Amino acid sequence: MSFLKILYIDDNPEPALAKYLDRYQSPMCAFEYSDIRFNPDEGYESLINNPEVKSANIIFIDSRLFENRTATTGKFTGEEFKIILKKYFPFIEVVVITQNEVDDDYETISKYDPKCGKKPEEYYDDKLPMLIEQSVRNIFEVRKIAFEMEKNTSWEKVMVEKIVNSVNGQGRFDEFTKNDIDEVIKLFRELQDKVEG
Repeated sequence: MSFLKILYIDDNPEPALAKYLDRYQSPMCAFEYSDIRFNPDEGYESLINNPEVKSANIIFIDSRLFENRTATTGKFTGEEFKIILKKYFPFIEVVVITQNEVDDDYETISKYDPKCGKKPEEYYDDKLPMLIEQSVRNIFEVRKIAFEMEKNTSWEKVMVEKIVNSVNGQGRFDEFTKNDIDEVIKLFRELQDKVEG
């Protein structure tokens, strides 16, 4: 059975969410869970360079993670960090969690609030399985396409190696030029059409 890594990043982790993610089981794969208690003064660079972040498949990150930074070091949201993370690791699935009201335009979920009238596990049972299972399907689809790319000798070997390494949580994707990324997107679309066709 395949296994995936779930990582929860928060400066003040919610115990109920950590417990839920640690115990979560899927019929599609097994999970290895870990978490990072983040110090906002360390900056987003410390997360980008963290081996646990690099090797994660699904990341849950607090929306307010960087709000406690000073004006000189910069403030931004978990939603904004999600975009930064996607620049370096485009194949990691990222879910933003928040204590704030959830904006319908974002794929963000609210942390457990005892006022909701449910126990924490019931609350997360309503919110998380669909998100996690969709993330798992996305990851497996990318892995399947990457496997097909490895067999296809028409593509530049170095680019395919970079993509496969990134899919497997090794190395960054940021060294690609815009043309490289455009070519990768085109390649994925073509392979996706073949897989789905």
